[in-house]
Amino acid sequence: MKIALHVPCYINELFPHVAKNTTLLLRNLGYNVTIPKNQTCCGQPFINSGFETTLPNIYDEIFGEFECIVSPSSSCVSTIKSQKIEISDKTYELTDFLYSKGHLYLAKNRKSVILHNSCHSMRHLDVATPSELNIPYKNKVKEVLGCEVLEAARDECCGFGGVYSVKEGEMSYIIGKEKLNDLLSSWKYDFTPVITGVDMSCLMHLKGIAEKEGINAEFKHISEILLESVENSEK
Repeated sequence: MKIALHVPCYINELFPHVAKNTTLLLRNLGYNVTIPKNQTCCGQPFINSGFETTLPNIYDEIFGEFECIVSPSSSCVSTIKSQKIEISDKTYELTDFLYSKGHLYLAKNRKSVILHNSCHSMRHLDVATPSELNIPYKNKVKEVLGCEVLEAARDECCGFGGVYSVKEGEMSYIIGKEKLNDLLSSWKYDFTPVITGVDMSCLMHLKGIAEKEGINAEFKHISEILLESVENSEK
């Protein structure tokens, strides 16, 4: 399968290792992955702020030739899918794609992780079931991981929200601190907790709070967890 990797702006600028890990993971699983050099921002910051933008419209030209587009970010994928463009139906968040192709229990030999379920993955992409629906719970990320996955008691926002964290910094911090404490309350081991998720933006926000509060925790994007496990299983 010919896959295009969509690289979110903040991943490209701040966390390029996430794009690299995602590429290596997909290639290890047998996929032909290309990173289009002419890709641009999906337009999310502008759209969320109420501005008009034509950025999503050029995505059909950039990604149209590929069978599938995979991105290590549910918020960007949510934006792409919300637009009336041809590629929207073949664009996937990484774990949603892996689940759809039957790549399950990839990290089954890992002891445990704490999973942060981001708002876009749960409430826009149906990667997990939000509590407000009051229906049986399902989480595709947990099935892709296959190890013990610990979660927060409440599936509320981490407070990042992109532009929100800039405009409402104090409130964003308070929400994030509560979320971080909720996540860490699930940890039951004496070694350093590892918090993972499908959105590095959320993890960046939570990590910043942890560092300021002097909390000892590791933060790893889901692609890093999965790549480590897949490579170790091949040794």
